[in-house]
Amino acid sequence: MNFKDITSKITNFGRNEGTYWGCALAGETGESCNIIKKLARDGKEARNEKGELYIDLLPAELADIFIYLELTARFFNIDLEKAILDKIKVIEKRKGI
Repeated sequence: MNFKDITSKITNFGRNEGTYWGCALAGETGESCNIIKKLARDGKEARNEKGELYIDLLPAELADIFIYLELTARFFNIDLEKAILDKIKVIEKRKGI
């Protein structure tokens, strides 16, 4: 499955508000950072109060970030795939790659 296939499956869930998507993106990023902090501090065997491994929860949080990032970009008419590829070129040029 390629980038366009993945992003075509993302719907706006009945909302179309840039501020909402941006705030949701920030919230999910914070949740991911909290998990990463706990993994860095306590190791990969760290568990939450339900006994779930934090390392097992991280993929879903990262997926949430991607979904909200795509929805935010879409709201502002940004082609996220193009933006990412353009940014990679800038980084490669800066790093001399």
